[in-house]
Amino acid sequence: MVQTVEAVRREVVVGVGRERAFEIFTAEMTSWWPSAHHIGSAPIERIVIEPRTGGRWFTVHQDGSETYTGFVTVWDPPGRFVVTWQIGSDWKYHDDLVTTVDVRFDEEAPGRTRVRLEHRDLDAFGADAAAMRETFEQPGAWDGTLSAYAARIEEEAA
Repeated sequence: MVQTVEAVRREVVVGVGRERAFEIFTAEMTSWWPSAHHIGSAPIERIVIEPRTGGRWFTVHQDGSETYTGFVTVWDPPGRFVVTWQIGSDWKYHDDLVTTVDVRFDEEAPGRTRVRLEHRDLDAFGADAAAMRETFEQPGAWDGTLSAYAARIEEEAA
């Protein structure tokens, strides 16, 4: 199938090596993911990306409930991981909806890593594909999320 809705691509350069950049992005997501970006009815307690191909990406909420975002399809630390994004335009999890978030970590120089995020396969949103792409393009979406990630790294370095 030919993609008709272009992927959303964002990147940020952070002041840590690839290993630490990868670790903060995946194992420490709770420490930087914007708290407003969740689909549960209760605040976030922790965000989990199980560190293996086939692992789950989910959120545990303060009331003990869990909401799913997707699954790990590629786990290749410290260079790359890929997860599914299975949150629909109604901001609920859907088993039958699969878009892809591909995150790569490229060393720019010792202690500096370029983190490139691509959210693709947006045609899976069907009639809502163009609107969802526009949503993900908004400053508070992937831009804001990567800014929060970079700010978390700056805090650690300070």
